[in-house]
Amino acid sequence: MLLVYTHKITPRVSYVFKHICTRVLGIPVKFTSKLEEFIAHEGAKLSYTSKKLGNELHIRSVDLLFEQGILAMDIAVQDWDGVPCFFQIKDATAQVPYDIFAATFYLLSRYEEYLPHVKDSLGRFPASESIAGVHDFIEQPVVDIWIQRFAEVLAMQFPNLAIQSTTYKAHMLVTVPQAFKYKKLGVLRAVGGYFKDFGKLRFREILKRTQVLLGTRKDPYDSFGWLANVQKQSAIPFQIFFQIGDYGQTAKNIKHSKRSFQSTIKMIGDYCSVGLLLSPQAATDRQVLAVERKRLQEIIHRPMRSMHVSDFKLNLPYVYRDALDQEIQSDYTMGYANTTGFRAGTSLSFLFYDLDYEIQTPLLIHPVCMQSDNVINYKNHTIDFVNLKELSDRIKTVNGVFRISFSNHSFDDIYSKKLFRHLITDE
Repeated sequence: MLLVYTHKITPRVSYVFKHICTRVLGIPVKFTSKLEEFIAHEGAKLSYTSKKLGNELHIRSVDLLFEQGILAMDIAVQDWDGVPCFFQIKDATAQVPYDIFAATFYLLSRYEEYLPHVKDSLGRFPASESIAGVHDFIEQPVVDIWIQRFAEVLAMQFPNLAIQSTTYKAHMLVTVPQAFKYKKLGVLRAVGGYFKDFGKLRFREILKRTQVLLGTRKDPYDSFGWLANVQKQSAIPFQIFFQIGDYGQTAKNIKHSKRSFQSTIKMIGDYCSVGLLLSPQAATDRQVLAVERKRLQEIIHRPMRSMHVSDFKLNLPYVYRDALDQEIQSDYTMGYANTTGFRAGTSLSFLFYDLDYEIQTPLLIHPVCMQSDNVINYKNHTIDFVNLKELSDRIKTVNGVFRISFSNHSFDDIYSKKLFRHLITDE
């Protein structure tokens, strides 16, 4: 056990210390604001306050974890032996020269997303607005690196303290915004598709559509049998997210009540974990989310516990609050749609902290570091294996989790399948 002295035990202090020490390093933490108890303690102990008390391990605190609400602040990002960090401690004798607890909290809580910012064309928080994007460390899992360095300090200071180490893992995600491109769409949509292709002189599409509808060619989006077979041969877990919202301008899937669609979901559920791909409507409307969640549960006949928001339209904190209201336990949207990197500075899972209410919630956030389209050049028919390896090596160095998101649409291209197989055989 690690005893932590701080002059004020706040929900923020409790949250970030338990994430770093307990969830990641496996060290139980106890807090005290009583000097007598801290001084009398003979085991591992750390003081987190403005002044050092004695010869204990001391991390000088900044004000962030003792504040309430969201305040604009000027943050200076500096170099810590080759790694970006902020909230510097001006003490030449400090073993950890930055308040990594405050810095970690800032990134994990997505503090910057509560502050005024310019949204992209789809209303999303863009990578260019983030502190990591501005200071060019978005492709580094800085929080994981800070924790690793903190663990080294703990091991040196307290040789008998049991510290666990994580192991590198890969996790494959596949979103299914539309299960089939041509088949099972219904007569009206099929006829409309023909007229649209004729109007744009897309004769190759007309031929493909006709072959699929006649049963002489496989639907381009129907990669489900292939996914099930690959999962049978791989120990790496696949997470498949189906969208089952109502048809509209932004949701083009087939009707959720069609037996063929339900059979596909059930078949995939026999081999892979199945989650809900929130439609754009469900991402902004709690009642629509409740309907979609109920639909999926009735299809798979078990509780629906995980979700991914379409197009990474993650409007914090509202969509997470709606998810909690629906007893959803896990989210896989913490990433950027068009940018490779770590939106929350980490590859490791963490609990959502609601800054408005100042509470730790039970919703577990699983960061996604890239989409497959970020490394596949479909025009040149190439895969950027160099950047892919650099990113995976950074994650391996900190024993993190490499999560990459594919779409069932992309598997119509042989290079997506090649990348997928490469990743599951390169763990």
